[in-house]
Amino acid sequence: MNARIDRREDAACIIVNIDRERAFWKTHYSELPCGQMLQGFEACWPLLVRAYDIYLHHPNVGREVGAVMYANSPEVTALSLESTMAGRIFSRVMDRIHRATTRLEYPHVLRA
Repeated sequence: MNARIDRREDAACIIVNIDRERAFWKTHYSELPCGQMLQGFEACWPLLVRAYDIYLHHPNVGREVGAVMYANSPEVTALSLESTMAGRIFSRVMDRIHRATTRLEYPHVLRA
């Protein structure tokens, strides 16, 4: 995978409207592995939030490292999700983030 696409190395601010994301997933969670194995959206939501947390709190990790972090998170391990299922959830959330976030560019920022 291209490192330029996989990592956020440029000067940008990513804005995630978590209320909008929650509304989106409330109508689409049943398509995810957690929606098929858990009862209701509220049981699935913490798994989705963890993926957003990884994206926002670890902006310089790529998808592969992020997926490992996700698979090892307390929310995922508590449910004993298989790594392939966890990977599918993480990947779907990352795809959604890349489509739904607002990206503010700062082209004149100098880097050390």
